[in-house]
Amino acid sequence: MNKISFKNFILVVTTLVIAGLSIWLPGFLVSRSSSSEMSVVTSVPPEYYSGPSESIIKNASRQLTNEQCIQLITGMWESTIAPADEDSCAINEFGIRTLVINRVDDLYARGLYPCNLSSAYDQWYSWTATPYRALDTTFQTYAAIYWDITFTKYDNTDYHRFIVTESGDILYAEVKILEPDENNQKDFSNFTPDMSDSTYMLFYYGEYLNTTYNKGNVRVMEHNGVTTSYTTKEASEKEKQNLDPNAASFYINDFVPLDPSKIYTINQTSSDSRTPMKYFVTCEINSDSYRILMQPR
Repeated sequence: MNKISFKNFILVVTTLVIAGLSIWLPGFLVSRSSSSEMSVVTSVPPEYYSGPSESIIKNASRQLTNEQCIQLITGMWESTIAPADEDSCAINEFGIRTLVINRVDDLYARGLYPCNLSSAYDQWYSWTATPYRALDTTFQTYAAIYWDITFTKYDNTDYHRFIVTESGDILYAEVKILEPDENNQKDFSNFTPDMSDSTYMLFYYGEYLNTTYNKGNVRVMEHNGVTTSYTTKEASEKEKQNLDPNAASFYINDFVPLDPSKIYTINQTSSDSRTPMKYFVTCEINSDSYRILMQPR
């Protein structure tokens, strides 16, 4: 009896120990695991962070000035560039095509572009337009849309490409002869752009009052109670040293740096609290091509 009682005692104690461990051990392991994980800080995986909604981005972006949009697009304000959906654009493909044609005709009249894109019977063009969005990398809340639009003449003799903001600012314009036209062969080598009018690449509504001073061309614009002044002059040798020939490759696909024929500067100041802006405007003139580029400096 004593042996049987001792065996029963051992059995009962063993059962109680196993039952106790079954209750206590899982809680202990969970507690230690939680304590270990809570003491470590790690980055949230990108797939768990979606960022602001599109409606927030649209509403916040409406507060941007034209200058801030250009800063976002050109990378002065740190941003990322990606193709945009037309739903996120304020203007559709046909709208941007019409805007660009009108803007190019204006640049042609100002002596900044060697030809226009009018709808005369011998000026028919096919066209493609691709929107892009520059999104700030700091808050991922502010965005600026711009378009890369090309025109090709019906007989495939010349090609035009423009980088334009939705506000109508022409940041880049290019014309290239694809095939010489024996009846009306273009030669751009004698084209002399009026770089003193290069502020017209920026597109604002309002009145322009032109006054010429000894130190350069000054243009004053009145719009919505804000006075904006532009001073345009040929870049000095010191200023030219700050020109980055590759900067435009940030927002222009397949961009080939210009070999500038002329380099001008634009200084922009406004009567409100906007930060003064400075631009380089460069152009490249060849017999079969012409390019002009505006970029902040």
